[in-house]
Amino acid sequence: MGSNKGSGITKEAAAENARKQITAVVIAGIILLIIDLIISFSEKDIQVMESGGQLYVTRPMEGQNSKQLMFKVKVVGKKDTLEKKMGVTIKSYDDKSKAEKKEHDESFESTEREQIESGLRNTVLHLNSDRTESKVKLPDTLDTGQRISWEIQDNMSSNAVPITILIIMIAFFIYKNRFAMIEKQKKKDGESVIRQLPEFVNRLVLLLNAGLVLTSAFEKSIEESFDSENEGDYFYRRLREIYTSCKTANGSMHSELKTMAKECGVRELMRVSNIINDNVRKGVQLTDKLHAESELLWLSRKKACEERGRLAETKLTLPLMIFLMVLIVITIAPALLEL
Repeated sequence: MGSNKGSGITKEAAAENARKQITAVVIAGIILLIIDLIISFSEKDIQVMESGGQLYVTRPMEGQNSKQLMFKVKVVGKKDTLEKKMGVTIKSYDDKSKAEKKEHDESFESTEREQIESGLRNTVLHLNSDRTESKVKLPDTLDTGQRISWEIQDNMSSNAVPITILIIMIAFFIYKNRFAMIEKQKKKDGESVIRQLPEFVNRLVLLLNAGLVLTSAFEKSIEESFDSENEGDYFYRRLREIYTSCKTANGSMHSELKTMAKECGVRELMRVSNIINDNVRKGVQLTDKLHAESELLWLSRKKACEERGRLAETKLTLPLMIFLMVLIVITIAPALLEL
């Protein structure tokens, strides 16, 4: 069915609300993607170019922050080859800055690989020794003569892929749970019916045994709930709607009750409505059947209460274990501190 009187919201309305939320998420995601791409491309203000077989890197403009590029560096030595990823920091252009080139004594290095790594670090550090040049030449050899090959890595710090995945996940979650509120309310309404139905049927049986006809007994049972604490309960609220419909619109009590049973989907209420409908159409013995149904409903309610009690005991197990562990620690701690 497209409606849910208990929750006050239709499935069509819930689906429309979900579509609006998904649209808002997609629009927000597109805005984030555009901002991310603008920032990513604006940060890409240094270029790597090749000229005459040499690689050059353009420095950031004067006053800008230093930039870092990722390179895959390969250095071929006589006996060993070093291949690693390395970040190269390029400082901004400064026509007055010229640092002294510092030499490091690496005589303590014992292996060719260690010498290559040390020489490569020194080479990268020396790239910013002279910032008066707008372009930085990436050397093709180390000071010790080993040949270097540079391979630029992807330096664009874009978050487009994570943002897209996040948008898809949020949209899927909203779509999947678009009817979650209706289902939760329907379950709550069903629990209300199961909880209140045995008492209502029992009251109906008592009124029938007192000599009232079915319609009068039904109306009397509902009228007694007007001033009770069950005023906001789904079951009695729907019964009052049936009562009002029968009084003002000359509706059929048993038909309205059957419609209510179909909407909430509770088997116990369906059985009661079928018994009442059979009595109206076929004239079957109503009191005895309702009495038997009342006993069955009370038994089902008792079993449901026992199941909830066992479930509550299970939920309390973990807190009790934690409390017991804390109690043991408090008891043993003084003895352990005295050792």
